Amino acid sequence: MKQLFEGLTVSTSDGFKPGIAESWDVSEDGKTYTFHLRDDAKWSDGDPVTAKDFEYSWRRICDPDYASEALQAITDYVVGGQEYFDGTGSYDDIKATAIDDYTFEVVLKNVTPYFPQLVANDVYLPIKKDVVEAAGEGWEKKPETCVSNGPFMLEEYQVGSHFLFKKNPNYYDADSVKLAGIKAVIITDDNTAYQAYQAGEIDVMDNLPSEQIPQIVAEDPNVIVSADTGAQFMNFNVDKAPTDNVHVRKAIAYAIDRKQIVEQVLKDGSVPASGFIAPTCQKTDGGSFRTMESDGYPAEEYGINPRQANVEAAKQELAEAGYPDGKDFPALEITYANNDRNKKTCEAIQQMLEDNLGITVTLRAEESSVFTSTKNKGDYQMATGGWTNSPYDASGLIKLFYSQNGNNTPQWRWKPYTGAPHDTTLNPGSEAFDIAFDKALASQGADRDNAWIEAEQALMADMPVTPLYYPSYTAVVNEDLVEDVELTASNTFMFKSASVIE
Repeated sequence: MKQLFEGLTVSTSDGFKPGIAESWDVSEDGKTYTFHLRDDAKWSDGDPVTAKDFEYSWRRICDPDYASEALQAITDYVVGGQEYFDGTGSYDDIKATAIDDYTFEVVLKNVTPYFPQLVANDVYLPIKKDVVEAAGEGWEKKPETCVSNGPFMLEEYQVGSHFLFKKNPNYYDADSVKLAGIKAVIITDDNTAYQAYQAGEIDVMDNLPSEQIPQIVAEDPNVIVSADTGAQFMNFNVDKAPTDNVHVRKAIAYAIDRKQIVEQVLKDGSVPASGFIAPTCQKTDGGSFRTMESDGYPAEEYGINPRQANVEAAKQELAEAGYPDGKDFPALEITYANNDRNKKTCEAIQQMLEDNLGITVTLRAEESSVFTSTKNKGDYQMATGGWTNSPYDASGLIKLFYSQNGNNTPQWRWKPYTGAPHDTTLNPGSEAFDIAFDKALASQGADRDNAWIEAEQALMADMPVTPLYYPSYTAVVNEDLVEDVELTASNTFMFKSASVIE
């Protein structure tokens, strides 16, 4: 998306820079941002990019008929967004407004000092109204209707095979784009993909085969290793037996040996987790939310020992749930997106639960698009989850579990949510989380930091998810063949300045 589209700002290796917005002003109270757009930006069809395009794109996300899974990107921040979605406000009252063709004004609910960095993320990118509405669903998959405003444009999309991007001649900075195009190949098997890299057929890739990562890190001069910005976790469906029982959820959480997962399964520098907010999430003073000890692993919290399974506590919780030593425990299935990393992680957890709790677990792999739908609809008992977080603010990670968030895949809601009409079973434990979350968004400084901790405490008390590890990011860029490929601070590759070495 970031190769095809450009937002008000653009992610960079050290943060962000101006994009379609050349500059912006902030009101004295810190809640109104006025973005001044460049007047030479064009869509790939030659039409100008204007503030109206951003107004349309941002307001569309709040449309209840559209039911965007990224709704909170607007409703958490922009005045009027939630009210329009809820049916208590109007479209015109959403305070993301084109003042004129090149002035875009956004009024925020709360002071958000990282807002210019936030709007570099995918959900804030503009789309072209006339094309999108004429083409309807699937407009982005066809070259003739995928009109974009970034350095590249869509030339071809073959489902399950590849994307072809070509240089966008109408991009305002086209002279800086050296590549004629990019071919992004879709390879689900990590080993096959890495073999293609070794053969010189692929220049840039991440999702390296987990069993080869230690050797790759040691031997490949082109490898990149950096801390990722989020967390990997296991979702529990709180509305389906047996994971509707908090004691079952805690028993499973305590029975997992996270150190074994990162050191014997992943072997990629990931760090075992004891709480949900990642160490990369920064407090107001720049410090971390997690206390890291001398071995680089976090302190034990919430009954989770990041260095070994807490077997006795796990057995006590399972007995409290009515299944002493796993006796009469019902069928339990873990669903995961079909890739090598998830497969090996789930197989390890499957064995741990059998060894430590005496329960039998089956595994089900699904293709990524199917898996996303499965989680959103709550058609599972346990399922893998993960989220990256840019900027490094706790809100970007923990927001997943707000009751009014479409990505609340554990179905953990104390009140109904319009975007999930199927979720009719309510969970009272979610209310304390929502209260803390709202408090955090309305606060600043230490008060805000403390409210995020309260939200995490509410989350971990009811355990709709259990954190597994804080991932590392590993990738390879064949610098014998390509140069100036930029890796952003949020671990996204940007190819605007890249070139092929002749």
